[in-house]
Amino acid sequence: MSDSDKFGKERRRFPRIAAHVYYRIAKSEDLRQRVSDISLGGVRLYSDERFEIGQELDLELFFPNDVSGKVVARVVWIKELPPGAGSVYDVGFEFLELPDDAVREQLAALKK
Repeated sequence: MSDSDKFGKERRRFPRIAAHVYYRIAKSEDLRQRVSDISLGGVRLYSDERFEIGQELDLELFFPNDVSGKVVARVVWIKELPPGAGSVYDVGFEFLELPDDAVREQLAALKK
């Protein structure tokens, strides 16, 4: 184990930010839900839906300034949450495609 792992140093290429961004699975009628944290490289969210590692899906992202767009994301990890946590799963996605320039600009502009 490296020292950075032992001391919890950020290892991500793009640090995650807690921002007022919402999502829903594209083409679904689900209500928008808030993401847990997000970066130019991926998103963490809470869900009641079970996903599989490696599963790819289209997500719609909604930013506070009324910008929205779709991204293609892949599940890289999933953790079951304890009862009473508010959601069943904690899920990490990596972005595979950011086809919308406006979404890419919004993600790049996120600040801590």
